[in-house]
Amino acid sequence: MARSGRFPDALFPGLLEICQSLLDLLFHGELVQKTVYSVGFVFLTMAISLVFAAGMTAISRFSAYAREFMLLLQSILSPIPGVAVLPIVILWMGISRTAVVLIMVHATLWPLWAQLDLSVERLGSRYGRFMEAFRLDRWTRFWHIYVQGSAEDLKSSLGISWSRGWRALISVEMIFGMVGSRSGLGWLIFERRMYMDTAGLLAGLVTIALCGILFESLLFKGGKLHDAY
Repeated sequence: MARSGRFPDALFPGLLEICQSLLDLLFHGELVQKTVYSVGFVFLTMAISLVFAAGMTAISRFSAYAREFMLLLQSILSPIPGVAVLPIVILWMGISRTAVVLIMVHATLWPLWAQLDLSVERLGSRYGRFMEAFRLDRWTRFWHIYVQGSAEDLKSSLGISWSRGWRALISVEMIFGMVGSRSGLGWLIFERRMYMDTAGLLAGLVTIALCGILFESLLFKGGKLHDAY
């Protein structure tokens, strides 16, 4: 459509213009800084969610009632997108970094906990008699059975958590950019739109897509790009 000349460049810039804008943002703009900020923020909230998920899994092993309650919470809250809880989080906490962290934890926590809980339950059923027969101490059970046994499941759940958190963060950054928190790739896209820089906007979208593909495929799927799709 861009090459047909029927549409203005402000709507459909050419591929050359998009590549040029991407290079300009990369070498002369703040693309690297905003990308590092967004990626780092996702990993920070994933680390927080992993701590919460491990604690919830440990509690659910000691109390069946607690596990049922967490399953109920997971079934209710997991389908809700992170952006959907944004209004009530802003109402409670205002426009703050804490509000963004809470939204991100909501987006990344539930896939981690669900997979860890299923993994621990499966390992307990499979090796329960073995652990009792050999009278394994708690540390041996924890490290050699549960941690090492759930490593692959954890890696898979981290990939799901990353994809949910990445989408949620970009949306939140765009919304928070409108109200004063000007950071991350989401704000970059919003800023390019305000300046009618469509080529820069599309360059930002390309960066978001590349980050999603690279991290999901290389980090969480064993370094095989074709496995991600």
